[in-house]
Amino acid sequence: MKNYIRRVLDRYIFTDDLPFDARVFNLICLVGIISLLASAVGHLVEDSNKILMLVKIFMVLAAFLMFLVCNKYKLHKYGQILSIIGFCDILFPSVFFTNGGSMGGMAAYFVLTMTLIVLLSHGVMFFVYMGTHLVIITLCYLADRFYPELILPLNGFQHYADTMISIIIAGIFIGLIIKGLSSLYIHEKRKADAASQAKSDFLAQMSHEMRTPMNAILGMTTILKNSDDLAQHKAGMDKIETASTHLLGVINDILDMSKIEANKLELFRESFHFQRMVSGVVGVMNFGIENKHQGFVVNIDPDIPDYLIGDRQRLAQVITNLLSNAVKFTPPDGKISLTAQLTGCEDDVCAIRVTVADSGIGITEEQMSRLFTSFEQADNSTSRKFGGTGLGLAISKRIVELMGGKIWAQSEIGRGSTFTFDVKLPRGAASGEGEGNASGDGIADRDPAANTAAARDFSGCRILIAEDIDINLEIITTLLEPTGLAIECASDGKEAVEKFTAAGTDGSGGYDLIFMDIQMPEMDGYEATRSIRGSGVGNARTVPIIAMTANVFKEDVDKARAAGMDDHLGKPIVLDDVLVKLDKYLAPLTRT
Repeated sequence: MKNYIRRVLDRYIFTDDLPFDARVFNLICLVGIISLLASAVGHLVEDSNKILMLVKIFMVLAAFLMFLVCNKYKLHKYGQILSIIGFCDILFPSVFFTNGGSMGGMAAYFVLTMTLIVLLSHGVMFFVYMGTHLVIITLCYLADRFYPELILPLNGFQHYADTMISIIIAGIFIGLIIKGLSSLYIHEKRKADAASQAKSDFLAQMSHEMRTPMNAILGMTTILKNSDDLAQHKAGMDKIETASTHLLGVINDILDMSKIEANKLELFRESFHFQRMVSGVVGVMNFGIENKHQGFVVNIDPDIPDYLIGDRQRLAQVITNLLSNAVKFTPPDGKISLTAQLTGCEDDVCAIRVTVADSGIGITEEQMSRLFTSFEQADNSTSRKFGGTGLGLAISKRIVELMGGKIWAQSEIGRGSTFTFDVKLPRGAASGEGEGNASGDGIADRDPAANTAAARDFSGCRILIAEDIDINLEIITTLLEPTGLAIECASDGKEAVEKFTAAGTDGSGGYDLIFMDIQMPEMDGYEATRSIRGSGVGNARTVPIIAMTANVFKEDVDKARAAGMDDHLGKPIVLDDVLVKLDKYLAPLTRT
């Protein structure tokens, strides 16, 4: 019997499978059944008030039936309402008037009902239930005081039985609530500890992923400083570029994960050419595929509209993540396929299904359960054969969900894996902007010769760069030297304002564009921009000002625009991105 009671309590009260409110409801039902049954037995022994005894037996059956139905059909919310009404608004006055009123052990019933309301009601309903119950209690005690003839007296066994039953039941109820809350606290603490451990493991892995390319960069830099061999210099620079690109990828993954954790990852909406976006991704991935001599097949459903509306960069990021994993975990001479198909179209919203399949090493069932979990990887051991941050799939899952879809995986050890995701994107139209440059997805297969600083000629244009870090100034001025730009520099925001004011009043024509760092001494980029815009000098209101900062979250971009800046350029500085901004703001200018 003891084990049976324990199993019932574990299943309906202390289980983690039910929400807390449902467990409290079950506890109330069980305690109510026990108290009503005990009271009915007391009436039977005392041989008093058979009708009341039958009523209580009926209430026992009703409470038991409500308990079964609510648990079977998950109707706990409705059960909670019935429990509050039954115990507080019906049972309390019934017991009060038929069991000696204030002399019948009602203090324990009062504790029980008040506890019930506190635990089961929230927000406005708490005040409704509590106010109603307090009114009922007040009316009961007023009736006991002014109309004592309405109260059925208790004597002998029933008086003491009811008093002891109410006290014991209230004690059991409160004790179980305390135990339940303790159990819940312990469970949540274990979850928090597990999450903390997962983040600690993740940080250790990130430390490895960041220090490894950084070690390559520093080590190769030291080697090249001590070498005069031009061939070694070129090979070393290629390795430094590869390590830097990998390090930037790790940083970007961490930033994306930070946005997801803060629920601030947002998508941009623009019309883009779907097939060109896929071609851009394939162009980037082909190098790794060819190096491992892997077979690669791409199938694009011709029914997919040419143009869709969505965030092409994020969609390309998901496909890139899946293809990168396929290349990484598929041995040389293995097979990889990328398939995109139209699964439906309703009200000009297209359902697109993208599948990446490989013949790689596969994934175990235990690893599958952690695939899309933040801060966890399929294999967390330090002896992992394959590197990577392990964030790609968690980021991809969030992106796909924001696009109204879902992502899942199927795998068999030794026979490969298949990753599939669905997204819903409205049908779009050619925008005319950026479509001339291949895919316009940020990783498009552009003509390398046309995408260099030497291919640009901005002679006659004058720009100001506000940056307090000397190495950053040297990098951007050196990168832009072949463009013919007249470049001037300021070491902080205050100097930038002074130079702009001087250029606007000395008859030189002022600046055509300003790159403005955000975090600078004396005066930061926001204040400097506001000062320039409000100066009234020359083209202060119209000169393009571009934020140049490592603050790359959407709120940072919004803050820059609110300060009066026209655009945003993230650090580390990438030449392609700088040239895009120059094309946008300087190409339309005509100077003689």
